[in-house]
Amino acid sequence: MGFNIKNNYGPNIEVNAGGKVTLVQGKNGLWNTADAEETEYEEVAEERQQPGLEDTEEVAAKTDALRNDADLIEKLKPIFYNNETDVRAFLKEIAGMKPGDITDLVNRWVQEKRISDYGSSRKGELWKILYDAKLYSRTIQNWNRRVY
Repeated sequence: MGFNIKNNYGPNIEVNAGGKVTLVQGKNGLWNTADAEETEYEEVAEERQQPGLEDTEEVAAKTDALRNDADLIEKLKPIFYNNETDVRAFLKEIAGMKPGDITDLVNRWVQEKRISDYGSSRKGELWKILYDAKLYSRTIQNWNRRVY
């Protein structure tokens, strides 16, 4: 009986019954073979997070809170043609998004007729609601440059 440790940062490590350690580098073949009793082991915990992404649990918590925020949903409904399903889908999608991605989504939804393009609804009103709810952190000038 043995186990195999595969990773993306170096060789595959196999420890076989009988204490034989085999280091294998993918298709390049064997790197090294050693007796497991003579090999030093060090347990290392690796913690990595991709830059710019929030913790998954934090995003999930934000998403749930936003979907259940009745006041926020009521404020947004007129901008989304009174379609509560679209409002909830929008809130779920923007949770954890960067500001530039939010404005790109708004532009796409305006073209798809899911967000109203009447008057200044998508320009000033939507920005204010999202900004006040701390869902969009940039200025209205930035919003107006990106939302068309």
